[in-house]
Amino acid sequence: MRKYENVKYLESTKEIIYIQPDAELEKLGNAHSYSNFWVEDASFFGMLPAVKGFMNMFHKVYENFKKDMTVLDELKERKFDALIFELLCPTAYPIGDYIGVKAMLPTLSMTHHTIWSRYIGEPSSPSSLPSMISPFGNDMLFKERLISTVADLTFTYIVDEAPMYSYSDPQRKIDIEKESVRAPFVFLNANPYMDFPRPMLTKSILIGGISINATQMRQEKLEKEYNQLLGKREKNVLISFGSFIYSKDMPDSYKNTIIRVMESFPDVTFIWKYESDDVGFAKNLKNLHFSKWVPQTALLADSRLSAFITHAGLGSVNELSYMGKPAILIPIFADQVRNAKMLSRHNGSILLNKRDLGNFEMLRDAVKTILEDKSYRKHAEILGRQLEEQPISPHELLVKHAEFGAKFGELPSLDPYSRQMSFFTFYLIDIILFFIFIILAFVFTLFLLFKFIFKTVWKAKVKVQ
Repeated sequence: MRKYENVKYLESTKEIIYIQPDAELEKLGNAHSYSNFWVEDASFFGMLPAVKGFMNMFHKVYENFKKDMTVLDELKERKFDALIFELLCPTAYPIGDYIGVKAMLPTLSMTHHTIWSRYIGEPSSPSSLPSMISPFGNDMLFKERLISTVADLTFTYIVDEAPMYSYSDPQRKIDIEKESVRAPFVFLNANPYMDFPRPMLTKSILIGGISINATQMRQEKLEKEYNQLLGKREKNVLISFGSFIYSKDMPDSYKNTIIRVMESFPDVTFIWKYESDDVGFAKNLKNLHFSKWVPQTALLADSRLSAFITHAGLGSVNELSYMGKPAILIPIFADQVRNAKMLSRHNGSILLNKRDLGNFEMLRDAVKTILEDKSYRKHAEILGRQLEEQPISPHELLVKHAEFGAKFGELPSLDPYSRQMSFFTFYLIDIILFFIFIILAFVFTLFLLFKFIFKTVWKAKVKVQ
């Protein structure tokens, strides 16, 4: 965590207040190893321990502020208009309450949050909208919809966050749901031209790709080492599984399969982000370059890079999409599976299961297809142009809505009345029951009428006889 101390991401940044984590918080942060997800189940239920770990960290931050209010008192004196914070970190609510900001502006590093959607009255059905860590797409069979629904209910009603109370009034509990509703806007790391389409409220602002400056990426200059690498062969492939889970921790069977695939493409240069010097398993491979760090954005922007093999982290997905690069998506855990399904539906990438890394034929065929089938590059470039030329840029959406929210604060006019409706009335169950009653009454009346007519006719017939 210390590596981020005093890092200024913008030239306009004037001041950074860095709070040193204590030993207990660092211990919580290092308590979970995620390398096990190379082989373990990455479903929602497999993710539960990691989710609980993050929740414990956030609550520890809340407790730490309660012990030392110095920083909060300093912030309170400055009278800020707005607080922009990570939605997954509820510690921001008691902080905002204490320092007295006018507008709480949550942001989400993922595409969406089903519980948050439910809080603000936004439609969020597990039948058609995969959750942020769902292993499914939007087209689900019965079994998938069942799992999606159970996972959604589990996350909503079983995974409870520890209660938080006001710093100024320890007896007053902070109601996260009510505070969520008060937010004028929420900024989501999703892009409407890439993500699964879904019904949304006006207060949900999609700023996916805000960190991408396509023009700047194309102007990046590659170091001499990588420039020479890309010039060695006609085709080049970048392999990176991100910075959260390391390639060095994958099973040896996966590594050996990847090496065998590379051997079958001697005319292709492979650049692999690999976090260890122990690379003896590939010592005889001439078309492979290992690197503990790679200039990913500069490589993606280079026209000589043919394809990208990635874990489908949202940052990488955004970068390769803006640059119009075809990709092989191999998600490992968390939101990566959803991200991969989201991108692959645009037909510019191939989606594989992480266990396919142990299947030589499947991995080789995927590499062969992504390099030789020009339709993947065509579709990837179309998506890239759409993202770059979208009518309103993510940067503009964020700035204008943040300024508007800071100026006016809570916007009750954006709070839908449907949020106050009961399940019974919202889904028109009373209306449906009313129509069923009318239909049954009509059918019953017809039955009585026909019964009466039949009896009358029968009696008349008997009399005649």
